[in-house]
Amino acid sequence: MSINQNIDTRNDFKTLFSAHRIGKREVKNRIVSTAHAPGFDSGLLIERHVSYLEQKAAGGAGLIMAFGSASVYRESSASYGSVSLWNPENEPLLKDLAERVHKHDALIISQATHMGRRGNSSISGRPLQAPSEIPEGVHREIPHVLRTDEIPSIVEAFAEAAARLERCGWDGIEITSFGGHLIEQFWSPYINNRTDRYGGDLTGRMRFSVEVIEAVAEAVSDDFIIGFRMAGDLITDDLGLDQNDMIEIAMRLDELDHIDLFNISGGNAASYAGQAGVVPGDTFSRGTYNHAAHRMKENLSVPVLVAGRIFDPYQAERALVAGDCDLVGMTRAIIADPDLPKKAMEGEISRIRPCNACTEGCIGRLYSGMPMICTVNPAIEDETLENYQSATSIRRMIIVGGGPAGMEAARVAAERGLEVILMERENYLGGQVVSASAAPERPHYGEHIKWLEKELTRLSIDVRCGTEVSPETLLSLNPDVVVIATGSNPSISSITKKMRTRCVTDIDVLDGKVSIEPGIKVLIYDQEGKFRGASISNFIANAGASQVELATPLWSVAEDLDEMQKPEIYRLLTQNNITLLPNHSLIGQKDEGIQLSNVWSDHKKIIKDADLVVLVGYQSAENRLYDQIAQVIPDLELHLIGDAIAPRRLSDAIFEGANVGRIL
Repeated sequence: MSINQNIDTRNDFKTLFSAHRIGKREVKNRIVSTAHAPGFDSGLLIERHVSYLEQKAAGGAGLIMAFGSASVYRESSASYGSVSLWNPENEPLLKDLAERVHKHDALIISQATHMGRRGNSSISGRPLQAPSEIPEGVHREIPHVLRTDEIPSIVEAFAEAAARLERCGWDGIEITSFGGHLIEQFWSPYINNRTDRYGGDLTGRMRFSVEVIEAVAEAVSDDFIIGFRMAGDLITDDLGLDQNDMIEIAMRLDELDHIDLFNISGGNAASYAGQAGVVPGDTFSRGTYNHAAHRMKENLSVPVLVAGRIFDPYQAERALVAGDCDLVGMTRAIIADPDLPKKAMEGEISRIRPCNACTEGCIGRLYSGMPMICTVNPAIEDETLENYQSATSIRRMIIVGGGPAGMEAARVAAERGLEVILMERENYLGGQVVSASAAPERPHYGEHIKWLEKELTRLSIDVRCGTEVSPETLLSLNPDVVVIATGSNPSISSITKKMRTRCVTDIDVLDGKVSIEPGIKVLIYDQEGKFRGASISNFIANAGASQVELATPLWSVAEDLDEMQKPEIYRLLTQNNITLLPNHSLIGQKDEGIQLSNVWSDHKKIIKDADLVVLVGYQSAENRLYDQIAQVIPDLELHLIGDAIAPRRLSDAIFEGANVGRIL
């Protein structure tokens, strides 16, 4: 269901905006931003992170969960740029953050964990710790087996972290097993092969988690919330635990009478396929783990929170009414628009900036070793791109190019009070995002463009599609400033000179300019190594091609795609019987067929009977108009943004659009 329906009153979200008790505290509504690590910190909390979390509270979320994978134990380093809860140096900002969140009538809870075998020792220099000497399938490092006498200090570290949080004014702690952390490792009969009291049957394998919960409960007051995050559906058999096992574990923990809230999600981190489900991308269904949370709720005595691909208030309300959960995690949706709760409560549904579910800016960057940004919300990267100041004078801005960069520039400039005219050569807005949205793996990719179109209408921006622009056209409009956002064009001429077989781009196929006839044989050549090469291969296979081969000169297919997206892409490539040819360069064509050369040897491979070659990653900046205007009108204030500078990522286009709209 789209978030842009004509239902715009708080009455449509009666359950979502009702209060609910968690332990002895009350949360003002059911919307939760679950814990995640933005990668801003390196153990020590910084102001940027504090401000980021405060903004979520200011936007209306009832419960803010902070610090994904926050370490309680000095010997288990903070990962993914998270916070060390064991470090007393964090106390001043912990206190400050709690006060700032409470000013907005929200509750704040910190996640707390020991990651066990998950991670690597290359940065910390400390060996990983785990129940048994079995490496994780993702990180592959053999851990140190925890001795029985080492475990009590870890248990005590959880208790000390909880006491520290309560002392700093926090409302609670969330102990986590989720995502392959130490507690989950102890639970798994595949990972835990101990023969002491922490292994063996389920009672033994649960002993560590029980001790942690009991120690935390003893360290804090009855008013302090104790939450527990765990997977309800592990989605693979990597741990030897199924949904019924997870329900049994949750019920046993519930019987301890210390847990006030269960946070249910899914996936696991024992393999790449399982890890992809921890933060499910757009190949997963909406409400991915609602079914698991529903079963948990039927068997537990305390509130249940569900997290996993809940995008909008309508979906959240339905989950609550259906009895799937008591609270709803909307983390990525709130990253895209921190004011989502407030806008929904005020009936401004169409103004909620939607998450496009690409995961490139958030979890994708984090798992690539970089701080998160948001592809559609540039203020995550630069706070000055939110709450910008009104223009001091009304100026006329002409924007040439109606792709994401031009549209965002128009939106921000108009919000500030500038007079904006947006001119686009095509008869539609959105540029190459419209084409990319045709990929079946990304059903939500175009939602941000739809939102921008609505914003341009709301702001009464003069949008002129189907318009070719020349320097003379611009002169006739008397602009004060011109922004060139003309994007990029395919650039395949150097390749086609060597080929007799028809050569096109992936955009040509997605646009429908090139049809895929049933039974044809297609070679895709991808020099980019991200999402597009694999995606167009799946698209063409689904369209009926009898043979699809995907070649790339890189180490592997989709080489630079983050490891959260890559497993699902590879699953689809395998499912569609795509032949993968990494380490092969496209040389040209001879009588016997298209010639590829292994990049590490003189070995040549001939692709016979290919009917079509699809080229990916061949783009050239379209900035001729910029040069023409600069020559004809040298005194005009002129700006170049997005792919017109150089073909890059969607996040760059949106960031530069927002930035130029802000500074003018």
